[in-house]
Amino acid sequence: MRENRGLGAAIAVTSLVFLVTLPFTIPSTIWLVIFVYAIVKAAGSAPEQADAAALLIAIVAIVTFFTLAIGVAVSLLGRAMTPKRRKRRS
Repeated sequence: MRENRGLGAAIAVTSLVFLVTLPFTIPSTIWLVIFVYAIVKAAGSAPEQADAAALLIAIVAIVTFFTLAIGVAVSLLGRAMTPKRRKRRS
């Protein structure tokens, strides 16, 4: 069972680094999306106010993306830890 200890440590470090950077990456990404949305809205010919639904969907999409990213990363790293099935010898 000790052969997967290094890989387990790699999964733990990857998860820790990702979780530590989330409080910085999610707000930064949300700010960037709102900034680009404001520039596009100002450059367009629509004098209306910002659409609250569009901003809410963008924020939900950003949080969902980062949540799925950590799940996929751990899944791909953890796949190597599971032993391969062997054919039964009869």
